[in-house]
Amino acid sequence: MDQERARLLASVLAPGVSEYVVLLMEGDPASKARPRFGGGRTYKTAADTAAETATGWALRRSFRQPWTGNVGLGCVFFRPNRQRIDTDNLVKHVCDAGNGIAWVDDAQITAEFGVVELDVEHPRTLIVVTRHVSSLDRSDLVGTMPRPRRTR
Repeated sequence: MDQERARLLASVLAPGVSEYVVLLMEGDPASKARPRFGGGRTYKTAADTAAETATGWALRRSFRQPWTGNVGLGCVFFRPNRQRIDTDNLVKHVCDAGNGIAWVDDAQITAEFGVVELDVEHPRTLIVVTRHVSSLDRSDLVGTMPRPRRTR
């Protein structure tokens, strides 16, 4: 069921584009927390940093190098409860976690779609990343691409 949903999501994000990556992350979907302020600076909580790192590592398994150019991102978040969490904060978590891993910068995401569903018994996050054709070309972000990661 998740694979079929991913295929349909890719076709909606980027009609006619056949290149896409599907990632399924088990467990309660992470949400981007509000920034914290203290000591004259802004910072992220340790929990937010850990969740972003975990999502980044999951994305690393599917991407050898960050994609350049326009990208489409679709996410389906299967939540274990009815707690109120904004869909945009869930998507923003994935956007930030993918920077330098799945895409160079989340400014490349020119198509975005987020859905929240309830699944008490099997919480998870379905992520679909696809090439995206748009009149707004994001190829200029190639110059900001980080150095290739070393493989061990």
